[in-house]
Order: sequence, then C-alpha cells, then structure tokens
Amino acid sequence: MQAGSFGKIAVATPGTPVRVTTNTDLRASRLRFTAVIGETGRVFLGVAGMNKANGTGVIKEFWPTGAGGGVADALEVWATDDRHLLSPSDYFVDANNGGEGLIVAYWGR
Repeated sequence: MQAGSFGKIAVATPGTPVRVTTNTDLRASRLRFTAVIGETGRVFLGVAGMNKANGTGVIKEFWPTGAGGGVADALEVWATDDRHLLSPSDYFVDANNGGEGLIVAYWGR
C-alpha cells in the first residue's frame, strides 16, 4: 500500500466547506483525518452539501487541542474491499475559524 497526504486542508471562510481534493479519479483504501495540534476552533468533516450550523452532511466534529497542544482528534475510514475503494473528493472540511482545518492522508495501491 502506498501512502499519500494532501497536507492541511484549510478553510478560508468559515461556513464555506472546502473539498479535500478536486481529483475525482483518485481512489483510496484508507483515509485519515486529523485535527491540527495547536488550533483553537472546532473543525468539521462532511459530504457535499454539509452545513456545520445544523449538522446536515456532517460526519464528524473535531475538537481542538488549543494552544497548549495535546492529543489530536482523528478519524479513519477504510474501504470494505478492493472493489469498493473510497473517493477522497467525496469529503469536505469546514471550520469555525478561518485558516484552520484538518490534515488528510490516504493509502492506496
């Protein structure tokens, strides 16, 4: 399995979700979403049409570690098998604070 990373997916304008990648051809067997240590606002992971205000399309809400650091909140999603791989472009990030976001990594063949 080959590892890759999109790095930090930052949200410029809170309330305007950012797509993890525009590459709709990329497929992965595993995705990992991690809060960034030191950031202070909540960050949200969701699907197209997500709305952090009412929770529509939100998959997970990540709690910040704050300026003091700590253990970052994370979520891993795995494909059920090689015929049903994940599409990273299906996922979106939103945040309460501009410039904050998630680190997104993937594994594929």
